[in-house]
Amino acid sequence: MRSARVVGVLAALALAGCSALPGGDEPTSPPATSSGSESTTDEGPVTGAGRPLDEAELHRVLPSPADLGPDWAHDPAKTIFETETSDISPSACAPLLLKGPERDKVLSSQRARVQDNYVRGESTVGHGSFMGIWAYSTDEAMPSRLFDDAGSLIGTCSSMEVTQADTGSVSTYRSSQLPFPNMGDRTLALRTKISQSLRTVTMDYVVIKVGHNTVFVVNGDYLEEPDTSATERAARAALKNLREST
Repeated sequence: MRSARVVGVLAALALAGCSALPGGDEPTSPPATSSGSESTTDEGPVTGAGRPLDEAELHRVLPSPADLGPDWAHDPAKTIFETETSDISPSACAPLLLKGPERDKVLSSQRARVQDNYVRGESTVGHGSFMGIWAYSTDEAMPSRLFDDAGSLIGTCSSMEVTQADTGSVSTYRSSQLPFPNMGDRTLALRTKISQSLRTVTMDYVVIKVGHNTVFVVNGDYLEEPDTSATERAARAALKNLREST
C-alpha cells in the first residue's frame, strides 16, 4: 500500500498508528472502539474542545510528566516517534491502524501537530517504559466511521507485517483489544506486541477523537505489559487540558 505515517520506537521497532470529554465513571470500552456520544455527525461548526486549534492552543493539551504518575519524566531521546511505512500486509488490515485515503484527506487539512515524549525511571532502549503523546488539529474532522471500521477488524487482523519505509525493516504486529474507558467522540484502544529480529516491545495504543482534534497516547514497555493506568492518566490529562485550552 502507499506510504503512510506510523509510530516508531528507537532500535528500528515500528508501531503503526496514525489520531465530548471524559466523565468520571465511563464504562469500559467494547473491543477496540467505543463511542462517547450518540451522534455520528462529523460536519458542521464545532465549539469548545472540538473546535480547530492553532499550534499554541494545541501545545497546551500535552500532559506534564507528573500527570502520568510517579517516576515519569520528559524523554529527550524522543524514543517513540512517527515515521513512514511502505507496506502493511495483509493490506485489508490497514484500517485497523486508521490507515487509508479518508485519513490522508483529513491530515491534508492539518492546522497543527504537537508531541511530547516521556520515560519512566532509568529506562533505556531495550529496557523499560516509554510514552509518546501527540495531537492533531484539522479543519476536517476525522470521520467516526474510521474508528468503527478499525473495531470491526480486531478479530480478523490480529497479526500483520509492517514494513518501515526509511529502513526497510519488517515488524510483526499482534494486536488485541485493550479494555479502556470511553473518551471523546470515539476511542480506539489496542494492545499491540511488535516483534523484529530478537526484540519485542508491547504497547498500549489509544486514539481519541474530539471534534476536529485527535489525541494519540502510545505507552510501550520492552520487558513487561505497559501500565495501562498510566496510559489512562495521560489520556485524561490531555483531554482535561483540551477542555481548558478553549
